[in-house]
Amino acid sequence: MRRDFPLSATLFILSLTVAASALIAISLTTIDVDITRSVILIAVILGTLSLALEFIDFPLLIGGDTSFSTVTYMAMVFMLPFPLAAIVGVITVLIADIRHGKQLLTMLFNASNFALTFGLTGLIWYLAFGNIAVDQAPTSPWTLLVVTLMIAAFYAINVLLTDITLALIGNRSVKHIWLTNDVPVTLPFICLEVVGVLVAVVWTTTPVLIPLLTIPAVTTYIAFEMIRRLQRQTQDAMIAMADAIDRRDPYTADHSLRVTELSVRIAEVYGMNERDIERLRIAARVHDIGKIGIGDDVLNKAGRLTDEEWAVMKGHPIISEQLLSPYRQFRHETGIVRSHHERWDGKGYPDGLVGASIPLAARIIAVADTYDAMTTSRPYRPGLSRQIAVDEIRSGALTQFDPQVVASFLQIVDEWSKIRSIGSEDQTAKEPVSAASWSSS
Repeated sequence: MRRDFPLSATLFILSLTVAASALIAISLTTIDVDITRSVILIAVILGTLSLALEFIDFPLLIGGDTSFSTVTYMAMVFMLPFPLAAIVGVITVLIADIRHGKQLLTMLFNASNFALTFGLTGLIWYLAFGNIAVDQAPTSPWTLLVVTLMIAAFYAINVLLTDITLALIGNRSVKHIWLTNDVPVTLPFICLEVVGVLVAVVWTTTPVLIPLLTIPAVTTYIAFEMIRRLQRQTQDAMIAMADAIDRRDPYTADHSLRVTELSVRIAEVYGMNERDIERLRIAARVHDIGKIGIGDDVLNKAGRLTDEEWAVMKGHPIISEQLLSPYRQFRHETGIVRSHHERWDGKGYPDGLVGASIPLAARIIAVADTYDAMTTSRPYRPGLSRQIAVDEIRSGALTQFDPQVVASFLQIVDEWSKIRSIGSEDQTAKEPVSAASWSSS
């Protein structure tokens, strides 16, 4: 998905580009760099390995992903003279971004981030010891302190620049992005940095032992692959269960799939970031999974539900949360699924949340869910026409729905209706009714 960068993010990225260019230019003109054949060989080997590892991302058990390229990047900082590591890192990431078809501003940010992260981290070593190899540094607490500071700086600079940029793009706080995106992967990231330091030490002192470092790498690869497979199987099982619930009523078959597709389109127009869209996608696919605990006599009842039956039906978001919460991979989606029947005015269920206290993804699913319910025919009533359904959604802004989400929905509903035919006009209802009464419950 192409990302639209607001002016503030664009200016920040351009300022990073200027700062990174200045750092490298000043370093090259003021520091005497001895580029020998061995240095060139190390740069080529580590650059090639980093480029290869850039194309291999591994999901983590608690969400997110990481790459083993962190190992080779950290090794560069210790094995290449300052500021050569920054230059090799920038070249590597630019090649990877070009291969991935990244946007120009994304490429500028990644290159600048690498240059500043590598450059400032390498500067710590240079200020402490000059341009000496890691094996020539004294064995002392001071050296350990410098290495620890470099590991912390490499993480902090990279994360800070990334989170500020994402905050400017998504209009969110840096703290929120750090807690959501970075805290879960901090320990694995730092562990990979430490392995990178070990690679540098072993390479420069006992290179014959380098092959032994592949043992933990391969072990980690196998572990990540097993985790990824288990996560995928669990997610597929939950989606299959949700689809089975849809098929209990042939008139609502593929309801969750349609709600997912419409929710994603609304989110894209709204400006939701890619990671949150992926979480929205998963939540929408399983948003009705709790209906597995509702009997067919209630779920498929043709007439109006009694108060007792309605109370049972209103319990399905809580059942959904209970089904998903044991699995950490759904930890971001459980709150969304629980809240997809909340209302902007606080009159929804199960918690009576009001306004922005309702998760954004849940507010989006609420609109998509209601629209699909209104435009889908049932045995006891025909589906509403597109225009009547749209009018009902529009009238529900500020009461049932988030007005900004409704505005995003209105921008794409015509396109959506063309993609998904909802039947000819004579097969749809002509009289409008309250959108709240047409929710899929």
